[in-house]
Amino acid sequence: MPTFSAEPLTAATARILEAAGTPAEASAKIATWLVRADLSGHPSHGVIRIPDYIDRIRQGAFIPAVGPVVVSESDTTVLLDAQYGFGHLAAEDLTRRLAAKAKTSRVAIGGIFHCNHIGRLGEWAELGADLGVVYLMAAGGPGTMRAAPFGGAEGRLSTNPMAFGAPAADADPLIVDFATTATAEGKVRVALAKGTELPPGQILDGDGQPSTNPGDLYDGGVLLHMAGHKGYGLSLMTEILAANLTGAINPEINVRIGTFAMAIDTNAFDRGDGYDAASRDTFDRMRNTRPAAGFDEVLIPGDVERRSREKLSTAGLPVAEATWTAILDTAESLGLDRGDLDALARGATAA
Repeated sequence: MPTFSAEPLTAATARILEAAGTPAEASAKIATWLVRADLSGHPSHGVIRIPDYIDRIRQGAFIPAVGPVVVSESDTTVLLDAQYGFGHLAAEDLTRRLAAKAKTSRVAIGGIFHCNHIGRLGEWAELGADLGVVYLMAAGGPGTMRAAPFGGAEGRLSTNPMAFGAPAADADPLIVDFATTATAEGKVRVALAKGTELPPGQILDGDGQPSTNPGDLYDGGVLLHMAGHKGYGLSLMTEILAANLTGAINPEINVRIGTFAMAIDTNAFDRGDGYDAASRDTFDRMRNTRPAAGFDEVLIPGDVERRSREKLSTAGLPVAEATWTAILDTAESLGLDRGDLDALARGATAA
């Protein structure tokens, strides 16, 4: 399995995106976010996405040269049209706009329609927390409909993820990020690329039977929701907020997902530094819990990603051989030299 340093892998990713018609500045941003997902321990949202993104550009589902535009705006709301461009760009724009509004209006909500994949939602929860607001984001809609409703054996929902960021002065923020399905679809891709099985309880095969073979998902199978009916309920909530409320549903096209977000000023209730102190206490109370059998410590959401970035920034990023081959195939199909791109990603000077 090849291993890469983050900087050259980012440069190689940006080169592929540029070759597909993405402007240089946008390519650099998207490449950074993809590699950061790998660094954070979530390869499901990392460079494994490159071949799929390029395929969607060729199909006309992604329009690489456009960016988000504001459709409507008030002191407390903003609605963006992503114009079928890279959803990451719209997600960043929305997060920054809502954080600024919340700082003056206490609370702000916003949405994105005509929206493609926005990457790892935790990226935007982290950005919101860095900007000093409590931040909630949910993305979803009918989309590819690979998730079955509770009790069903047919796809009727997407993975419909949500993320939550909560800062606290002088402390690492709480970052919650999860799909409402038992696993993210991208993690099934990773298992398929690695040739490993899935844990039980994540998918059904095309006949509606439990399966651990990741290939079964792409052969008529479906994803199951986390926590059964509870995850199903969260998924429906996400679709209502992200797709229905924002107007993302368009039956004439295959891209039918949207994004909803809310930013809350940490001093929304005039508590001064009370929020920060209380949140630090909450985080400490979790981490100071006596570990259960089989655990060495108790963490808060976000700790694992921070540790992963610290570790992989030094050790390098492993990429499954099948994934890297697919990326090189994609690069070659865009007219890039396979050997040069591989050298660039490995930090060689030949490219």
